[in-house]
Parts: sequence; C-alpha cells; structure tokens
Amino acid sequence: MKYGKEKMTDPLYLKNTYLFEVDARITEFKKDEKDRPYILLNQTIFYPQGGGQPCDQGKITGSGFEYAVRDVRQVGEEIRHPIDLPQNSMQDFCENCAVKCIIDPDRRLLNARHHTAGHLLGNVVEELYPGFKAQKCHAFPGESYIEFQGTEAPNELLLSEALRNVVAKNLQTKIFEMDRRQFESTYYKLPYEIPETKKFRIVQIGNYPPIPCGGTHVISLMEICEVLLKKMKQKNGLLKISFGVK
Repeated sequence: MKYGKEKMTDPLYLKNTYLFEVDARITEFKKDEKDRPYILLNQTIFYPQGGGQPCDQGKITGSGFEYAVRDVRQVGEEIRHPIDLPQNSMQDFCENCAVKCIIDPDRRLLNARHHTAGHLLGNVVEELYPGFKAQKCHAFPGESYIEFQGTEAPNELLLSEALRNVVAKNLQTKIFEMDRRQFESTYYKLPYEIPETKKFRIVQIGNYPPIPCGGTHVISLMEICEVLLKKMKQKNGLLKISFGVK
C-alpha cells in the first residue's frame, strides 16, 4: 500500500545530535520483502543502523495512535521505520499524515559518545604510533572496538594517559561536508572510492585529522568523560582495541 508520491527523507540526525523530537509527515506506507510494514517520512531524527553504530529507538505518534520504533534501517535511499501494525490499524496512515517522532535521548547520547570515543581513540593511536592506521570502527555500546593495521605493541598505560589528557582539553567536534577531490587535496588520500560528484560528511575532533563519517557525535569531549581501554589483541598484522566510555 502506498500513499502520496515517493520522496527522499531529510536525515535530521546528521545535522543535530541533540534533536530528540520533531514533527514530520508520512510520505509512504510500504511493506518489505517479508511483508513487514514500515513507513517513510519527509524528515526523520531516527538514525538507521549502519556505519558501526546501532539505530535510534523511540516512537512515532499521530492523531489517536502511537507506534514503537525499534529497528530503523536504510535500504537504498529509503530510511525505513518498521512498525508493529495490526491489520485494523492501516487507516491510521494517510497521505501527508502528520506525526511526531520521539527518540530515546539516553540511547542516542550513549551511541554518540561511543562513536566519538572511537574516533578519538583512532586519532590518538595514530598520533602516538605513526605506523598504525585505523581500518574499522564498531561503536556498539558494550562491544565497541577499533581495528588498526600495524604490528607494534602499544603501551596501554601510555595510551590511557594520552586519552585522559586529550579528553581533559575538552576539544570540540566539527562536522562539515566537501567533495572527495577537495578533501584529498586538503587532507589525505582516501583508501576507498567515493563518486567525485558526491559530497560526503566529515567529522573532526579539534585539530586531529578529519574522518569521513555518517554517524552521530557529541559536540565536546567532556561529554565522553573517559575512554576506557578493555582489551588489546594482535593477530595477522592487525591490532584490535576494545573500549568503552565512562
């Protein structure tokens, strides 16, 4: 079932980590390949799972209805908001139906703190050990880690102290966009392909090297409080550092 014309969703979560509630309109009601219902909105604050970060959760409310949102995903250009929808509730959804999106602020900020902490850990390790290069960041609370390419064994005490000192400086997080050619001429060559015509989002902590990223981040490092190193493991030229935040 489809209502109205297909339109792209404005991802407000990319513009403001601290926007926890917003009015929106339903642009479509659809079902996925497993016949599960989901809705598309003209704009959303729900971050879809991806890029090493879990999705936001919360609820979507309207005139006389309220539905929980637990598993937001992006498929192609669609930002899908799956809902538990009884058959007799389809009349709730109409063309341009006004709704309110409300996310869980504690979950949003916990995810953002972990994601920013992951970027910071990558920056600090690369600064202390120039032979290392961050390859992958997984920022799910309780299971966060970064993988680095490199063989030297870091000093855990030195790394922990360096992280505490940087957090104490309360560096600010900057977010901006530019195209690939401009980014590479200004900063460094990317190890992966991005269409030259496509702008991409950049996150930078203080004066550390910026990193292309589409996740949510806190504005200042004091919001992290402390980056906790949990475990370091080296295997086949890769270093995996598990971490958390306090």
